[in-house]
Amino acid sequence: MADSDREIVRELDQARKAMRSSLLLDVQQARHDLQPRVIAARWAERQLNRAAKGKANAARTITNNAPAIGAGIAAVLLFAARKPIWKLFQRLGNRRLPSKDDVQ
Repeated sequence: MADSDREIVRELDQARKAMRSSLLLDVQQARHDLQPRVIAARWAERQLNRAAKGKANAARTITNNAPAIGAGIAAVLLFAARKPIWKLFQRLGNRRLPSKDDVQ
């Protein structure tokens, strides 16, 4: 009976050692994961992933709405150039056509 108790103690000791080594590995992994350098790298990777998804969504939206976006851009350009266009029309409207008296 003494041998069976000794075997039980050995098995429990081996199980305790295995759990302790597992715990130490978990602690080492946690220490590694909580380093500022690793946290910054994970944050940067998440931001790059978000930017890539946003870029893909923007490209798809632009492709789907190309006519409306083109019309909007044209409207903005015409609005921005309204004064030079108005001055050109006024100058062209004030221009005199040569009369018969001017030709001679």
